[in-house]
Amino acid sequence: MEENSFRDACAEIARRHDRERYLACLYAPASRRDALLAVLAANHEIAKTAEVVSEPAIGAIRLQWWREAFDGIEARTPRAHEVVLPLADAAAGRGLRLDRLRRIVDAREADLADEPPADLDELDRYAAATAGELHAALAEVLGGDPASGMSAGTAWGLLGLMRAVPVLVAAGRAPLPAALLEKTGISHQKIRDMGASVHLSAAVRPVVERARGHLAAARDSAGFRDPAFRPLRLLADRAADHAARLERVGCEPFALPPEPAAGLAWRYAARVLRYRLGL
Repeated sequence: MEENSFRDACAEIARRHDRERYLACLYAPASRRDALLAVLAANHEIAKTAEVVSEPAIGAIRLQWWREAFDGIEARTPRAHEVVLPLADAAAGRGLRLDRLRRIVDAREADLADEPPADLDELDRYAAATAGELHAALAEVLGGDPASGMSAGTAWGLLGLMRAVPVLVAAGRAPLPAALLEKTGISHQKIRDMGASVHLSAAVRPVVERARGHLAAARDSAGFRDPAFRPLRLLADRAADHAARLERVGCEPFALPPEPAAGLAWRYAARVLRYRLGL
């Protein structure tokens, strides 16, 4: 009974906090879903560190807890935690490589600092080490191509950061590359002070274009159309939706309209049908 409650807890974390990925993972074979949702839940618990701590030192302790949790899983002495135990099952039976999650933890150290990425390449590396590693881990659990997952996940991460610019900047974060901001004479402080009146397209558009490049690389890979990859193909197509939305508003994140709460499940269903028809 306790084992079931832990699995349910992972599913609820993913459903509440990572809905787009959660819905995509429902299209995975039933035998893989618990492992996928455990990975999503662990990623959320790691990613939220900067949001829930009052100072960087406490965040560093929290991230170290996860490193030690992974060590315990590998030593076959997992912590009695609602996410760690299902994650241990995923590592034991579904091919999850914990080193991918360790790289996510290492990358999230950057969230505890106030420094922006120096340039687009540094932001790209951060997206690869977070969302890229996550999607590669999901691909391994699915028996799909982790390289395709890495490319599509990196795009997802870049686009997610650009969509979240208003929220991140208001929270004191600095998501835009310093080199791109310098070209426009804008700073994160100016964005914080002036909000939607600041034009960000010159700094955001190159990031969207880089994400488009990663999506193209994913689609050109041999494993992209593999049936095992379909949940991640859904997410790649969803990332393209997000890129298009940003482009429609001139790559101005403050101009993005609210995302409709309904309809995503139907869109996923229609896309999966097309995949099955070979389209």
